[in-house]
Amino acid sequence: MNHLKKIRIQGFKSIVDQEFEPGQVNVLIGSNGSGKTALLEAIGMLSAAMNGTVDNEALQRRGVRLGAPQLYKSSFENVDMPQIGLSLQWLVKENERWHYAVELEPANDNPEGTWSYHAESLELNNQLILQRQNNQIETYGAFPVKHQYHEAFSHHEGAKAAILMALSESKPASKLFSEFSSRLKSYAIYTPITPMLCDAVTDMRSVSSHFMGLSGNRLAYAMHDLIDVENETYGHLDLDEVLDLLEWIDSIAVVSPTTDILSPVVPRLQQILRFTDFLMRKDNNMFTAYDASEGSLYVFFLLTLAMHPYAPSLFAVENFDQALNPRLARATADSFCQAIFGNPRQPTVFLTTHNPLVLDGLNLRDDRVRLFAIDRNPNGYTTINRVTITEELLKEGKKGLTLSRLWVMGLLGGVPAL
Repeated sequence: MNHLKKIRIQGFKSIVDQEFEPGQVNVLIGSNGSGKTALLEAIGMLSAAMNGTVDNEALQRRGVRLGAPQLYKSSFENVDMPQIGLSLQWLVKENERWHYAVELEPANDNPEGTWSYHAESLELNNQLILQRQNNQIETYGAFPVKHQYHEAFSHHEGAKAAILMALSESKPASKLFSEFSSRLKSYAIYTPITPMLCDAVTDMRSVSSHFMGLSGNRLAYAMHDLIDVENETYGHLDLDEVLDLLEWIDSIAVVSPTTDILSPVVPRLQQILRFTDFLMRKDNNMFTAYDASEGSLYVFFLLTLAMHPYAPSLFAVENFDQALNPRLARATADSFCQAIFGNPRQPTVFLTTHNPLVLDGLNLRDDRVRLFAIDRNPNGYTTINRVTITEELLKEGKKGLTLSRLWVMGLLGGVPAL
């Protein structure tokens, strides 16, 4: 067990003060501008903060949109929050409950967009391990107080190093903290774009040089590690079942580019995808990602992200349903969940969607799958409410109404007042 238990966001964009308990697959629904992306970006800022530096480079690497410093903070009448407050709680096992909290404020005159740490704390089972107020750091409890923790500490530098030093007296505690901080460090928001998936345009942002860019570059390289033609598997999924999602594909392979399947004027990498269409003549039925259906690329992108050993163990996908037919979106949502649950690394994922049929691919009876309706209250503040299977929804379901229908009817929340 090593998973997020609770996240709290205060003073970040339209989120004034919200707390929620994520599962393993978290789907966010809501009208445009309700705050779904803000929630994903707040987690990105929390990831950077826990890793020790919050600046433009750290945020952009995680897929957070860069903006003027004042635009990151909530700006409402009667709301005066000089710092952004972020915290998370996670369980390593039932008797190991960690809590990390940080308060950040922008440095408006800093060209790198470096943020200042106003406060920081780490608790284990409600016992304070380390606390920082302004630039002073103290350790507590079973962890000995050492002189260097009391010295002035850079207000632009997080206390991760000091935390690990404080925990060094307890190797098990240090190892557990390092494991989870590494999971959070890898967090990234993926926003796939068709030209990127085709590798017709290059996006240099990536979690590592061994994996895809945040918009889908190097999809073929990542897929090469998962395709096993001999055993007919794609990762831990059945290859034929994956191909059946797309109906027309007879086979798929990662190959070197040749002019018979890719025009010489098209940008190319050393490895590209080659599809075989079983509906076409066998002497002319092969083509690359550049000519393939974009929906096919999005399906493979999502399943690759869910299963690849180099993918982040904590990540988000904006617009999960992008370029997918509604029924394909439903089937892909189901396959994506199975891909996540079968991954031995047990990743945690946040997804946004505007396609109602995505909901029909979710099993909300499985507590690992959680649906959240994101709305704006009369004051304009973002609210985050988990949608659970209530007796009322069960009654509607017995009438033949699916989750997608219930959402469109406005019974789940997360719809515009139109």
